[in-house]
Amino acid sequence: MALHQTLSSCSNSTNRRRFLAACGVGFFGSTAGCTTIVNSLADLALGDVNLFNETEDVLTGTVTITGPGDETVLSESFDLPPESDDDDTNENNDEDGVTAYEDVWTVPGTYEASVELDGDSEVQGESTGSESISIEDTSEEMLAITFGMEEVDDPIDFIVGESLSDFAQA
Repeated sequence: MALHQTLSSCSNSTNRRRFLAACGVGFFGSTAGCTTIVNSLADLALGDVNLFNETEDVLTGTVTITGPGDETVLSESFDLPPESDDDDTNENNDEDGVTAYEDVWTVPGTYEASVELDGDSEVQGESTGSESISIEDTSEEMLAITFGMEEVDDPIDFIVGESLSDFAQA
């Protein structure tokens, strides 16, 4: 499934109902060619760093982001279920394939992003990934770390953008 379909069921529980309610409007906007509406709705659910599991397996591991001054600005374990194919996603269904982290970017500059999957977790034979990324606008730019995204060559990929459509065009 494509990344934009993955977002139809965001895992951020505090924004979940608001996001799901808005998805109908977002879907309508996307079919009408209005990416501005879709991007605005996605901004409600996305954070500075977003993990997207487009595989069929639960992935567990750790995401680490090191800032321009070599300080760790994010180090979190995750248990990321696969994306849901169920169009009837509800609050009790955690199978949505997305995890978001807020307030990661401290200053503009180059950040080191890395992911290490635990134990038997792997994506097309890969269990680690890392990339140097440049964040110029800390209030607008986001990082998508994708697992098994069909549209990219790497099984674990890092995409910087300002909107959902930037991620989908990678």
